[in-house]
Amino acid sequence: MNANEVDYSRYFWQNDLVRARRVKPDDWKHHQHPSYDSDERFFSDYEQELPQDEESRKETWENYVKAHWNSDNRILLAFEAHDGKYVGGGNIHGINERNGTFGMFVSADEERYAIAGAKLMLDYAFNELRLNNCHTGFIENDTIYQPIFVKLGFKLEGTRRQQVFHKGQYWSENLYGLLAEEFNAQK
Repeated sequence: MNANEVDYSRYFWQNDLVRARRVKPDDWKHHQHPSYDSDERFFSDYEQELPQDEESRKETWENYVKAHWNSDNRILLAFEAHDGKYVGGGNIHGINERNGTFGMFVSADEERYAIAGAKLMLDYAFNELRLNNCHTGFIENDTIYQPIFVKLGFKLEGTRRQQVFHKGQYWSENLYGLLAEEFNAQK
C-alpha cells in the first residue's frame, strides 16, 4: 500500500454496504437529480425551487459545501459502495451539544444504501459525539424518506398541522425522533 491509499481494514466510516467520506465540491454532479419539479425534491427540501441550469446547480452545490466545510453545526457526508461508486449522501445538522440534540437527512440511489449510511451517521452522533436525541420531519404522505427513518427505529412524536404550502394547498409535517438508547438497543 502506498502513502496515498487508505487502509480500510479498521476504517470507522464503513459497514457492509457503504463507506462514508466528507463531501467534495465536485460531488455536485451527483446532485442533478431528482429534477427540481419532482415530488421527491419537494419532500426532501419542503420547497419548490426555481429551475437551474447545470452551471447554476454546480455553483449552488459548491457554495453549500464550502459554507459548511468546517462547520460545527453541520456534517456533510457522501456514501460510496465499496467499489467507490457514489450511491448517496446525508448530513447531520442542527447540532446542539448543550441539549444533546441533532437533525439528520439521508438520500441514496437505493433505500438499503440510505439505511446503511444513516446507521454510520447515527453511530457517530450517538456514540462519538455523545448526542442523545435525533429529530427529523416529513411532509404528510411522504413515501420516499419517511419509511427509511421508520426502519431505522424513529418514532412519530407529533404533527405540525398545515406547516408547508405547496401546489395550492397546505401540508402537515410529521415529526419523528430517535434516542441514543433506542438506536443502541438495535445493535
